[in-house]
Amino acid sequence: MPSRSKITTDTYDSVAAEYLDNTRDFARGLEWVKRFADAVPSGSLVADLGSGPGRDTARLLSHGISAFCLDLSLGMLNAGRVEYPAARVQSSLVSLPIRSSSIAGAWANASLLHLSPPDFRAALREIHRVLVPSGHLHITVKRGEGSEWETAQYGRPRWFQYWSGTELDRELNRAALVPVFSSEERTTSASWLVRLCRAV
Repeated sequence: MPSRSKITTDTYDSVAAEYLDNTRDFARGLEWVKRFADAVPSGSLVADLGSGPGRDTARLLSHGISAFCLDLSLGMLNAGRVEYPAARVQSSLVSLPIRSSSIAGAWANASLLHLSPPDFRAALREIHRVLVPSGHLHITVKRGEGSEWETAQYGRPRWFQYWSGTELDRELNRAALVPVFSSEERTTSASWLVRLCRAV
């Protein structure tokens, strides 16, 4: 039987064009980009982890950051090639093809929420490994309890893990990624836990 990751990735491959259309003009998160951009040096290298088509990568580039896309879904990476030109890497988040201590920032906006707690911890360890000392991580996950399969939005299954603020902060601190900004924000469909962290 296919893994949760394989099923979720297959869904993103199949709905990539629709996802691009649905998220193109999504204004939420512009202030998150600005806060993150202010935290990392201008021109520094940043990985957009779980980038999808690359909308946020383009936003980061517009702030003078040398950002690149990284996503497990090749369909998502291909969907944004023309609209959001940037370097693109296909990879899992739990084993990053990035040299240790080589990037100033990691942007993980609504991407690590597809990982089980063990894989989530592995991804955080990888993020800490690739960040330079005092590098920054932006992360958002959905607030809630447990996990579930969701099919309503695209008619195909995506697996989500939910977190409380306390649980999220505990995992970040365990990975030596200390939150320097925290908030909780509500959309029509979910409550989001937002963290800007610094690697220690």
